[in-house]
Amino acid sequence: MSLNEILLVCAALIPAIVLCVYVFIKDRVEKEPIGLLLLLFGLGVVSCFPAAEVEGWLIGAIDEFFAGYGTLVDGTVLLPDDIYKIYNAVKCVFGIALVEEGFKFLFMFFVTRNNKNFNSLFDGIIYSVFVSLGFAAYENVMYVLEYGWQTAIMRAFMSVPGHMFFAVIMGYYYSLWHMSCKARDIERNLKSKNLITKNAPEFSGKSYMAMCLVMPIVVHGIYDYCCFAGTTFMTVVLYLFVIFLYIYCFGKIRKFSKIDSSDTAFANYMVLKKYPLLEAAVNDYLARTGKDTVSADNVL
Repeated sequence: MSLNEILLVCAALIPAIVLCVYVFIKDRVEKEPIGLLLLLFGLGVVSCFPAAEVEGWLIGAIDEFFAGYGTLVDGTVLLPDDIYKIYNAVKCVFGIALVEEGFKFLFMFFVTRNNKNFNSLFDGIIYSVFVSLGFAAYENVMYVLEYGWQTAIMRAFMSVPGHMFFAVIMGYYYSLWHMSCKARDIERNLKSKNLITKNAPEFSGKSYMAMCLVMPIVVHGIYDYCCFAGTTFMTVVLYLFVIFLYIYCFGKIRKFSKIDSSDTAFANYMVLKKYPLLEAAVNDYLARTGKDTVSADNVL
């Protein structure tokens, strides 16, 4: 490997490493084990390979389907403008975004869903970001080695942060799913003690789990659609969209870092907010059972 290629690899890796360090620093309540984070980063790299295989197959199938609506000119199928827009949307959302975000999610979910370290509000974001930046790092090395320094500079500010932004959105909903499941378990415990009515609707994480996949797929699909549209207008839309994601996602990281707390404390907060008279009922229960009367925050 030449010196230029070594420098290109370094340039390709630095954006992902810098963003990983930034998110790690923002994990305020309890730092995640370095081994777990390195595993997630590595699995992000591994996820590139099945994603590439499935993407190739799906995009081939999409190309074949839309070929019937085009005209063959010098070996290339040309689509009418309105059909091309539909084709571009289908390819970006179902051929690329669904596959890449889906594999990232699967690797993250199966490693972390029952992990004992998944115990605070910020954890969902840091897990998702490390998987996604592992994916982005490997992908970036491949692109930069092929296309050079101009691509390295452009992708450092666009594609690599883009993958992190998709991950922040995924991790946000992943954390809320975890908290909702924790709050549901507390509710069931309270129902068993007759502290809340057994018919009370329980917290459900289903909608958060759905959004955990749907939202990053949609955002990723919009990003890629703008990239592949090939018009000046859509290029401007792309840059504005990326600026919005910078503001929104870094804001979300700062907010979750600021309010970060243990999953037990946050789930207790969710339950107490849903049942504002619960603390008095809990204290009365403790008094009747001969235990010390303490805040509901400590016993739910």
